[in-house]
Amino acid sequence: MKNWDTLQADENLILTKHYTPGRQGHTIKYLVIHHNAGNLTGKAIWNVWQTRQASAHYQVAADGRITQLVHDRDTAWHAGNWPANLDSIGIEHADITSDPWTVSDRTLDQGAHLVAALCKAYKLGRPKWGVNVYPHNRFSATVCPASLDGTQRDEYMRKAGEYYDKMTGRKPAAGGTNTGSGKLDVDGYCGPATIRRWQQVMGTSVDGVVTGQVRPVGYSRPALVSVAYGGEGSELIRAVQRKLKAAGVYTGNLDGLAGPKTIDGMHRYLGVATAQMKPWTNWGYGLGRAIQTRLNTGKF
Repeated sequence: MKNWDTLQADENLILTKHYTPGRQGHTIKYLVIHHNAGNLTGKAIWNVWQTRQASAHYQVAADGRITQLVHDRDTAWHAGNWPANLDSIGIEHADITSDPWTVSDRTLDQGAHLVAALCKAYKLGRPKWGVNVYPHNRFSATVCPASLDGTQRDEYMRKAGEYYDKMTGRKPAAGGTNTGSGKLDVDGYCGPATIRRWQQVMGTSVDGVVTGQVRPVGYSRPALVSVAYGGEGSELIRAVQRKLKAAGVYTGNLDGLAGPKTIDGMHRYLGVATAQMKPWTNWGYGLGRAIQTRLNTGKF
């Protein structure tokens, strides 16, 4: 990107067809994330969309180069849902592997930076999955955006949040505290303040980080912001697992890993194992809010 503040892309290859001028009175409310199902450059995807009735506003190539193909003020044909097209900006990402689909580190980084810049420019707020950033499969029956709604989503959204905070001069509100009441902000983001409070409540060492985790495969943890990897497990999560096991909602090992069984157990323990919260094996913002709400009572 040549200029993140003015949204000046590395290159502009504006399509001459297969988009709709204007937004029919609608405003930009959220972003929709896509993957190419291929490793395409900006020029290559321009060629595809000039001959196919589809389009998106931006393409992020494998080297991180960003191309704009439809102006933000116009409606791209990307979501497979007309109201969603009118209300959103579509961002495509090149894949570097196909089995499974994954994007490069550079694509992930620059795509996340673009998300942050667009959220800032259009006053959408800090990037939140399912709030102002959605996967394509939210609007159409598709596996798109593949890894960006799977194994790479947590890192993508973590980076988007960090870039947004830097661009806006905002102190991360991921699990921040309300200085007036001393209570956690119930924002769903399990960041350092939330993890620190949780550690205090559970009587473990306090550093504000869920340490020793493994990267999710087949499930996701978009709301767990303050996390470190290594695979040895977390003292906090072990304490949580003991609590869940005593409550009869967890049958797994006390390994300290926030995996699907532990996350499912937390949904059940906190009374949020509802149809609206499925899949219960994902640590989403609803579970994050339930954790913060419980911690604000001084217990877990």
